[in-house]
Amino acid sequence: AAYDLIGVPANSDLKQIKTAYRKLMSEHHPDKMIARGLPPQMVRLATEKVQAIQQAYETIMKARGEA
Repeated sequence: AAYDLIGVPANSDLKQIKTAYRKLMSEHHPDKMIARGLPPQMVRLATEKVQAIQQAYETIMKARGEA
């Protein structure tokens, strides 16, 4: 499930995982949502999404022995 959230297959190398993770974090970062003038509800959803992405990334890194 963590790989699905990051958007990469389970057999991806670390570089692919990090690239996908950074792209998602950039797209969904709450500060960027605020800068775009989105309403507070959208910013809250973005915050939740970023937290889920972060947790998925940490899970993958732990499973691979990288953390």
